[in-house]
Amino acid sequence: MYGLSFILGTTLAMTSAVSSTGIIIPLYVWPADDSTWSPVYNAISTHPNIQFQVIVNPDSGPGDTTYPDDNLISGVSTLNSYDNVHVIGYIATNFAEREQAEVDSQIATYSGWSSYAAKNISVSGIFFDEAPKTNADTKISYMQSKSATAKSSNLSTVVFNPGTTLAKESAAEYFKAADLIVEFESPYSEWKSTIPANEFSSNETYNKDAIILYSAPPTADYKAVVQEAQSMGLGAVYLTSSDDYMSIDTAPKIAASFVDQ
Repeated sequence: MYGLSFILGTTLAMTSAVSSTGIIIPLYVWPADDSTWSPVYNAISTHPNIQFQVIVNPDSGPGDTTYPDDNLISGVSTLNSYDNVHVIGYIATNFAEREQAEVDSQIATYSGWSSYAAKNISVSGIFFDEAPKTNADTKISYMQSKSATAKSSNLSTVVFNPGTTLAKESAAEYFKAADLIVEFESPYSEWKSTIPANEFSSNETYNKDAIILYSAPPTADYKAVVQEAQSMGLGAVYLTSSDDYMSIDTAPKIAASFVDQ
């Protein structure tokens, strides 16, 4: 049961609202050929009214070359052909302990993809993984700085992934710096057994919150999760059957679970 009383109350309050919930996909599967990412393309093309944030991760970041290899070039350019997609690049911050110069260099590499002339492989933003959740001033200023660097590099969509609820005292500052924050990244079973409202910093920032659920069994109720995310007005949602994001066959199922509100 997914906190039924909460669902009913929230849904009744939002029946006339248009859901802005989108889908965030950690697309870490290597595109061995043009068909590898087909489930994602299918979900995107058949649901043009859903916004997709698609995270690409060539090599724990953009890699050490100016542009990605030909397979990724083909895949990213296909993603960019859809109006309802933002491609965002993966960067880990080691909980705001990584050398800032290294992060800045990776931001610059992703930004430079826009100069590739043969195809459109531009990146719209950055997914900062291993983001901190604490209220330490040094952590907050670090993430504020990295967000500002990304945005000044024409990477306007900034996502932080602490994977858990932010410290209450610092949540507002993190949300000011990011467009979306993943405050719940856990197995499907944990989401199913929790009260969702307890997993986020504030209902005032639901529209900038995201959930990423993994290890979803074949019997998982995708529709219940997606529609609960919609009823809460969360910014984005994702479910996958694997625990390492190496399965993308569920993408069409997630998209099909959305309902008009």
